Amino acid sequence: MFTITPLAGSRADNHDHVLVGLSPQNGRYKPEYIRNLISWLHPRFRSIDVVIPGFEAAYTLVAAGHPPAQAVHRARRAYRQLRNPAVQALADLGVPDAARHVMSWTRLHADHAYRAALNRSRIAYMTDPGIRRACREMTAEVVANSAAGHLVTDRDIDIAVRYVIAEIPLLTDGPSLFGTNGSVFVYHRATPLVAEIARSDSILSAQPGQAWAVVEQKEQNHDEHGRTRSSAALPVPAR
Repeated sequence: MFTITPLAGSRADNHDHVLVGLSPQNGRYKPEYIRNLISWLHPRFRSIDVVIPGFEAAYTLVAAGHPPAQAVHRARRAYRQLRNPAVQALADLGVPDAARHVMSWTRLHADHAYRAALNRSRIAYMTDPGIRRACREMTAEVVANSAAGHLVTDRDIDIAVRYVIAEIPLLTDGPSLFGTNGSVFVYHRATPLVAEIARSDSILSAQPGQAWAVVEQKEQNHDEHGRTRSSAALPVPAR
């Protein structure tokens, strides 16, 4: 079981479309977890897509000290390890052409709307101090997670920040990218980038219908009599 909590004043009660972000940097995204997550979200939204970092993940590995060829190989392997269980989960749920609904960020470059949003994201990174700070903070964390004991430098962040910038269109332009009236981007935790995008004075503005939410797996607790009880949460009813 999972719970869903809206972020940054957005609403997660629009059940038109959910966009699931999977991360190669986080150990929770094992096949069973991915299957359970998708199976829980699927009946709660009219449509579902899953996005996974593609070639972009190699930037973080290079910044962490891996040779470029090895970084690309590892990024491809990580993508497959996340993609395969996601496709299988959607297929098992009866989603037509399941593979089409699981895509890499790299594949989105073929979409004009994504490229336009990515260009706006790059401009925002260069001109908006809040967006720039959030991008660099998140990049430093990702690089540190990829290299145990590696001291992350400003140069490392300069190399890897393209990874974080490439994700911004998924946070701002979900409705146009996936042809929906509304889209909820879900991830396992809140990020400073969403908070900055949601600022009223941010140079970046999310499209109408764009929302964000944290999806967490419920922990089973036990009361003093040994009975199982679920943790408190904000549920979203099935459609």
